[in-house]
Amino acid sequence: MRGEPNARNLDDPRALAQVDPHDARRALAEFPAQCRAARTLAAAPPLGIGTPRVVVVAGMGGSAAGGDLLAACAGDAVDVPILVHRGYGLPAVAGPDGLVIACSYSGDTAEVLSAFDAALARRAPVVALTAGGALAQRAAAAGRPRVTLPGGLMPRMALGYLFLPAVGLLAGCGVTVATPAEVDEALAAVEALAAELGPARPAADNEAKRLALSIGDRVPAIYGGPATGTVAYRWKTDVEENAKTFALAGALPEMNHNEIEAWQPPAAKDMHAILLRDAGESPEIAQRFRVLRDLIAPSAGGLSEARGRGAGRLARLLTLTYLGQWTSYYLAVLRERDPWSVPLLDEMKRRLRRPLP
Repeated sequence: MRGEPNARNLDDPRALAQVDPHDARRALAEFPAQCRAARTLAAAPPLGIGTPRVVVVAGMGGSAAGGDLLAACAGDAVDVPILVHRGYGLPAVAGPDGLVIACSYSGDTAEVLSAFDAALARRAPVVALTAGGALAQRAAAAGRPRVTLPGGLMPRMALGYLFLPAVGLLAGCGVTVATPAEVDEALAAVEALAAELGPARPAADNEAKRLALSIGDRVPAIYGGPATGTVAYRWKTDVEENAKTFALAGALPEMNHNEIEAWQPPAAKDMHAILLRDAGESPEIAQRFRVLRDLIAPSAGGLSEARGRGAGRLARLLTLTYLGQWTSYYLAVLRERDPWSVPLLDEMKRRLRRPLP
């Protein structure tokens, strides 16, 4: 495929249906509607606490992505730390004066169940974001608030459900990650972008298809800045789960101090760099992106830039994430990989259900 990926496959509905029998493209196309529905979801019973000293979002995989987006939107504008915890238990800072948001779309993520139990043991306020499973059962048994999410999706395709209810939860206890006007703008921007990225838009006029074609069979290396670094990581994991191929992710300025040295021939020719830029990046970060591009472009197999849409930070980050979802989808089609199923991940979970020796 290298150098000559088949653009016609991306514009052929029959080719998409053959590679995507579970209709992941429909889930992506309906993301704007998902976001609008997610905005209306609330916890029952109500959370009913004051402003927490710290917010800990416990999640894994796609279910943790909402926490990453919360933290990125908060940035340096919110004085309550928002930590994303990927693992068993909870960090020591999570206690009675904090808030734990336990996120598991399936409700059966072992690490999140462990975090929920730890929150109960520490008497920390905790709310569950889930479509069901053991997490919903434990929240009900303990009388703790739960946001009930619609089911039927892969967690990585349920970002709206895993993010926007948390925005409302935090606003209710005095932590404003995004104002209602900023959420309005973000949803409008995502809806407009959906029309530009869907399968009906030809590759010549579709940014996600063009990015996938540019990557071809190279390894994508996605780099963000201080605001877009978590989005770069989300692009990486979407590529890995949807296209079943390796990807790298990093953030400036840190990668300028180490990973940049790897961009040398001959290995760099097998890589395609994608720089995730942001309209709100500082002059120092903008300069670093320019210098980085000048230094690695001669050795790289390819290099692309992408930016989010909108004036507010939430709109820019959410649209940039959505672009990555579609890019990974089209990369899956090019590589003839089902973008829905995750057989190795499922087998890992199955084996972990066995009792410990």
